[in-house]
Amino acid sequence: MFDYVFAKQIGLINYFTRGLFIRIKKKFFSQDIYKFKTITKKNYFIHKWDPSGTEVYLTNCFTDWGNEYLFLDSLRKKGEGVFLDIGCHTGYFSCLFNKYFKQIIGFEPSNKCIDALDIIKKEYKNFDYITSFVGQNEEIIKANDYSSGYAFDVKSINDHKNVINKIDIPKTTIDNFCKKNMLNKISGIKIDVDGIDIEVLKGAKEIIIKDRPSVIIENYSQDLIDFFTPLNYDLITLSSKRGAPYNIKIEKLTEYDNNKFIKMICCVPVENAKKYNEKIFIGNYFFGINKKEIFNFFNNY
Repeated sequence: MFDYVFAKQIGLINYFTRGLFIRIKKKFFSQDIYKFKTITKKNYFIHKWDPSGTEVYLTNCFTDWGNEYLFLDSLRKKGEGVFLDIGCHTGYFSCLFNKYFKQIIGFEPSNKCIDALDIIKKEYKNFDYITSFVGQNEEIIKANDYSSGYAFDVKSINDHKNVINKIDIPKTTIDNFCKKNMLNKISGIKIDVDGIDIEVLKGAKEIIIKDRPSVIIENYSQDLIDFFTPLNYDLITLSSKRGAPYNIKIEKLTEYDNNKFIKMICCVPVENAKKYNEKIFIGNYFFGINKKEIFNFFNNY
């Protein structure tokens, strides 16, 4: 199905040329895995079955509109620490951010992704992963494993198409996991878990208070603002408008506004948060988001 908003974000020319190129590779070339060089000069591996990997290629490492580079910019004062990739799927963020952390641990419940994550583990010695859900408590989850590489609690989803396996998967909390494994200096956390993001945060509150990590999260809600405000965090994002999704604005969020078009939010402790000048990165209909200007802005700010 043609996604017009997504096409305008990445630019119609890129959407059709890069889209055609990857379709040809998938259809006419025998290999199931393609090596892709990220914008941070690290290798990531795109699998034929993985729609997220295709999105990485189509957006050329701007799946989250540049919020991923805003997140990295917030880490400049922290030094190398531990990165927790919650909902790591096939390991894209663990590859993109690899050189910025001394240790990376991914959490992914899907058995479909195990082979993909084993490739990342072999490629990068500072990466390891846990086959687990993450939330606010510990339990065993009955889940559906899907051909697209996702796994969901059977209680939370009614779509049973393309299920390849029914599995029992443990669920842990970030706080308990860090205690059991004596992990210290958690400097960054990414959370993309399709709807239970706040539950994950509640299960990580002790670590957030103790280590003050930057958190990049796919959630925009009043609940998110209410969670971080008393912890003395700033919520900063690159937002857009649906009519012109190729124009990106950097802004600090203080209250929820249903009219805002937002993909990811960077939650940054105030002692590490920068006061960015108001800035709109102007893109265009044909080439999409101004990737070069955004990347250079955070690289040189």
